[in-house]
Amino acid sequence: MGTYEYVPSGYGYQACIVDDLPNIHRDLAGAMEWALGEISRIQQAARSGKPIVKPRWPMLILRTPKGWSGPKVVHGEYNEGSFRSHQVPLPEAKTSGEDLKQLQDWLSSYHPEELFTVHSAEGEIEGAPTSDVTEIIPDVKEKRLGFRKEAYAAFQPLAVPEWMPFSVQSGREASCMKTVGNFLREVVKE
Repeated sequence: MGTYEYVPSGYGYQACIVDDLPNIHRDLAGAMEWALGEISRIQQAARSGKPIVKPRWPMLILRTPKGWSGPKVVHGEYNEGSFRSHQVPLPEAKTSGEDLKQLQDWLSSYHPEELFTVHSAEGEIEGAPTSDVTEIIPDVKEKRLGFRKEAYAAFQPLAVPEWMPFSVQSGREASCMKTVGNFLREVVKE
């Protein structure tokens, strides 16, 4: 059993927080098992004719530092857990051999050779997913995630007003937040 924690329910969910970095893979696997068990329990109750009134569906919260899997330090500045992790992590990879090497090490840490086929004599990745990846894709097209009717059947495009009246004349200054805010106010009204 991992060190993940269950927290009180809220907004109709029963949450489980996973944040023990040294054991993150084991703990996340355990939390997923718990979540699948909870979903199964709720479904079985519903199918038996005795549904749970307002079931609290499981929700997993993965708490990790920003930029956790990327370069820890770039040019002597901490990247992980800082605002820098929201930017281009290695901006000089195109011109700096040191940055390029750091980028290659980072991307290689994901072990793409385990997910994609390797065909060239140089051992380069060709790009086709391995059978371990493709065999989990349902054969029936309608069962694939992007093709599920539930994902798009209820879609209705927003009724949006003409945007030109909200634009700013060239050469003039205006707050982009206020300008977009004015437009979005009308979107909400419509």
